[in-house]
Amino acid sequence: MGGKKNGSDETGVQKAHLNGMGRDEMNLAEFPLATLADRVPQGCKTLAFEDCIWDRGQRRYVTRRLTISASDKFGLPTALDDEVILGLVQLSKANGFVNRQVQFSRYQLVHLLGWREEGKSYTRLEESLKRWLGVTLYYENAWWDRCRKKWVDAHFHLLDNLMLYHRSKRGERSAKKDDGKPLSSFTWNEIIFRSFQAGHLKSIDLEFYRTLKSAVAKRIYRFLDKRFHACKKRRFGLVRFASEHIGLSRNYDSAQLKRRLKPAIVELESRGYLKPLPARERYSCVRRGEWEIFFIKAAKPLQKDLKPCHPNRLEAWLIERGVTASTAVRLVQEYPADLVEKKIAVFDHLTGSRDSRVSKNPAGYLVQSIRKDYLPPAGFQKKASTTMKKLNRKVLSETKTPHQNKSLETKVFYVEQKRMENYLSGLSPAELGQLETAALKASSSILSKGYARAKESGNQKLVDEYRRCILERYLKTFLGAESNSQQQIKCD
Repeated sequence: MGGKKNGSDETGVQKAHLNGMGRDEMNLAEFPLATLADRVPQGCKTLAFEDCIWDRGQRRYVTRRLTISASDKFGLPTALDDEVILGLVQLSKANGFVNRQVQFSRYQLVHLLGWREEGKSYTRLEESLKRWLGVTLYYENAWWDRCRKKWVDAHFHLLDNLMLYHRSKRGERSAKKDDGKPLSSFTWNEIIFRSFQAGHLKSIDLEFYRTLKSAVAKRIYRFLDKRFHACKKRRFGLVRFASEHIGLSRNYDSAQLKRRLKPAIVELESRGYLKPLPARERYSCVRRGEWEIFFIKAAKPLQKDLKPCHPNRLEAWLIERGVTASTAVRLVQEYPADLVEKKIAVFDHLTGSRDSRVSKNPAGYLVQSIRKDYLPPAGFQKKASTTMKKLNRKVLSETKTPHQNKSLETKVFYVEQKRMENYLSGLSPAELGQLETAALKASSSILSKGYARAKESGNQKLVDEYRRCILERYLKTFLGAESNSQQQIKCD
């Protein structure tokens, strides 16, 4: 059972974003580490899974067993906790698996997991991390030691230490020391970390994984994605597969297991990961009361709802540069248009000059340059006007039709800009301050949080970008309402 070869600050966390392929430790993908439910049955403090496989090294069948024991206070891990551990692996991947201790920002981890940025998510994350700190794993002849190339016994906690930084004020994005390093950290147990460094890892499409709705589908995906490495067709005993590797109850009979597996299998079929099969091919009766289940990996997973039907200009530019469609939509929604345009211009400059920063993961660099407002490289400002002119020419060429030199949308944009500039130029400093206060109160939560975050970080450039965007949006509504009011007076 070999695998492919392949301490983190904020930059390290950025590299672990879901745009690229992630990593999954192969021992962790073999057996469930958590229940499939969101709640653990009261009084249940232990999970156990086992199977029997042919060991080519020993030339005999061996029984493998995993027992998961929980602490009294925090209990057994659930399906969401399983995702948290996978997220922690990505933080270590971003750091190159060079240090057992990994520093991280809780905001970045919540974002990495695809959870909503709200207090409930931070509370849930903290509970999960504490839960993993108290969970003990007992692998009996079930932990693959890649260096020794044999199954061994291994008993350990996944996490040895945990330090969480709490802010007195609401928000997580600026949770840093004066030196800019995030304070939260965790330390892997030496056994799991040695497996990381030995390269007992496999690639996993994290964006695809995150979009799966069913916890059963996610568990099937992780297990099969490991097993499909050597062969695209796999057959398992139904009970062994469903109960010992996916985590369904042993109290279910074959018919109940099929019913519980069906929604998850249909989801993986509809997403293009599994080849659709009729029931007579999916399941086969070996003997009375004993069934097998059969899977064939499809050619390529379908990315559901990732490409918008009609991407706007900025979204299209990001997609052209390798950013996934869903991420492009989120970036355009969350960040000012001018900021996105400027980062695209810097990205094109770096790409044209074959800069090492965009050599490994160009799209990932572009996404994080927008999210973290990377400073432009030295000497870029001199070439900025030329690069922006190219982008502007592209805007005009994209808005042209066979019968029009400029689209109506472009004309309206310039008219609105001129009108807003004229209005702002006529305000006194006091009136402008009042307008900014009103605009900030009326702004969306995304923009207002971004503005506050930029002020806390001391990034005046980003503050100005958010301020301009907030004012523009407010003025569009304000001046539109004023215009409608004047028209109503004239009608009266």
